[in-house]
Amino acid sequence: MKQWLRLTAALVLLSLAVAACVPPPTAQVVKETVVVKETVVVTEKEEVVVTPTPDPSGIKRGGTLVAAIGADPQNFDPHLTSAYSSFEVLENVFNTLVTVDENLNIVPALAESWEISEDGLTWTFKVREGVKFHNGREMVADDVKYSYDRILDPDVGSPVSWRLGSVESIEAPDDYTVVINLAEPYPGLLAKLDGYTGMAIVPKEVAETGGLEQNPVGTGPFKFVEYVPGDRVVLERFEDYWEEGLPYLDGIVFKPISDDTVRLTNLQTAEVDWVDSLPPKDVTRLATSGEFIVDKVSGTDYWYIGVNLEREPFDNPLVREAINYAINRDDVAAAALWDMAVPTQNPLPEDSFWYSGYQPYEYNPERAKELLAEAGYPDGFKTEFMPTSQYEETVRSAQVLAAQLEDVGIEADIRTLEWGTWLEEEGAGNYDMYLCGWLGNIDPDDYFYAQHHSDEVFNFTGYTNPDLDALLDQARVEADPETRKAIYEEVQQIVIDDSPYIYLYIPANVNAWQPYVRGYETRADSAIRFKTTWLDK
Repeated sequence: MKQWLRLTAALVLLSLAVAACVPPPTAQVVKETVVVKETVVVTEKEEVVVTPTPDPSGIKRGGTLVAAIGADPQNFDPHLTSAYSSFEVLENVFNTLVTVDENLNIVPALAESWEISEDGLTWTFKVREGVKFHNGREMVADDVKYSYDRILDPDVGSPVSWRLGSVESIEAPDDYTVVINLAEPYPGLLAKLDGYTGMAIVPKEVAETGGLEQNPVGTGPFKFVEYVPGDRVVLERFEDYWEEGLPYLDGIVFKPISDDTVRLTNLQTAEVDWVDSLPPKDVTRLATSGEFIVDKVSGTDYWYIGVNLEREPFDNPLVREAINYAINRDDVAAAALWDMAVPTQNPLPEDSFWYSGYQPYEYNPERAKELLAEAGYPDGFKTEFMPTSQYEETVRSAQVLAAQLEDVGIEADIRTLEWGTWLEEEGAGNYDMYLCGWLGNIDPDDYFYAQHHSDEVFNFTGYTNPDLDALLDQARVEADPETRKAIYEEVQQIVIDDSPYIYLYIPANVNAWQPYVRGYETRADSAIRFKTTWLDK
C-alpha cells in the first residue's frame, strides 16, 4: 500500500506555499471576467471580482449546487490522495491549521495565531476553541499532532511527508496549544501547513480504522453524505461549522463528467450549475456569448515533459538539450489550450517575484540535429510519449510534439492511458517521456523541491544533482527574500539546463457557472471552495 501511494502521487494538487516570516512580494493575480448582463471593464493588470458578496440581507440561503468536475475522486483520505478530482471535493470537507485567502496570503484557519521563538526552531500555535469534527467531537491540539505525525509516519506513506521534512517533533501541551519543533530554522513552515488539503487535520478515531478513504470526516463547511462511483459525490451543510453564518448552501452534488463537450452541454442545458473547466477552444467565444459567467485567472501551474533519465538515450544531457531546441512551444501551447496558456521554458510565471527570466532555448531544429549527432544519434532514434486521456491537453500536446521531433529524426509513438493506469506506469518508471502538470504553486520551494531533490517521492524522472540539492536545502532555511531569490536564480538555471523536465506552458484557470450562482470566484491556486457560494434563485 505504501509503495502504491508513493507511485500514484503523480499530479500533485494545491501544494500552495507563500514565504513566511519575512514575506516577499506576493504573486500577482490577473483575472478576466465576463458577467451576463453586466458591464465589466478589464485591463491586463486589473483584478475583477466576479460576484462580490452583497450585504448579508441580500444573501439567499439554502439550495443545492450541482458542480461538474472532470473525473471521479480517487480516494477521500487527504493524507494519501494526490488526485485533483479528490481535492475538488475535499477542499469543502476539511480544514488546515492555516490557509490561503483569495489573494494568496496566508491567514489563520484552525489556528487563531502563532509565535516563533527567537532561534526560529519552535513554532507555537494557538488552536481555535469550539471547532467540531463532522462526527460531533471537538477538534483539539492532539488532533493536529496526530495528523502531522501520521503524515510523517513512513508506514503510512503519505505523499506530502516532504512538506514536514524540517520538523523534528510535534507537541500538544494542552487542548489548544500545538508546538512544532524544527531541526533547523525554516521560515517557510507556514507555507507547508497552509491551504493545501493534503495537510488537513483529521480525527484519529476515523483515520485509524481506514474510514477516511471512503467516508471523510473533517471540520469543513460541508460534510460527506455519499459517493456513487461514476455518478455523484454528495455533501451537505455542516450545521456546527466554526465560521459563523457559513456555508450558505444546503449542499453540493459533484458530478464527474470527463468529456469537455458533455460537461459544457450540461452547463448550457442547466443540468449543472458550475463546471471546473470549459473546452479551451471555446473559452473566448463562450465568455462573450451571454450564456453564463466565465472567469479566467492567471495560474501558478506548469505543464511539462517528464524525461526518464534511467533510460537511454535520455540519460545523455545532449539529447535532452536537443529536444528543447526541437520544440516549438508556441505551437504546443496553442494545441493544448488554444489561447488559454503561455508558452514557457521556465516553470515560474513571469509575474512571480522569484522568476529569473532564464529561457535559453529557441526553436531551432538544425541546432537540435547537431546536438543529436554530437550525442551519437545522427539518424535520431525511436521513443514514446505517454499522455493521459484524463487530461486531453496532454494528448493534443503529444501529437504536436511527435510531429516536431520527427522533423529532427526522432520517431515518437504516442501511448495514451486512462488515469489510473497512467499513474501506475509513471510511478513504476515504465515510460520514455510523460506529459503532466504540477498544480497550485506559489512559493518557489513548491516548484522545485519535491520534483527535483534527489530521492523525493515526486522525483519520478530519476534526477539527482548534489549541487542542486544543496541549493534547495539552503533556500528552504533562508529568511531574506533577496538572498533567497538569488539562490532560486541558480536553481532555475540548473534545472533548465539539465532538463529532467522540459517545461512547455503555464495555463490559465477557468471556471464557469450559471448567472444565479453568487459568491464564488476562480482562484489562481486551483482550489475549489464553495463555503461563500449561494444561489440567487
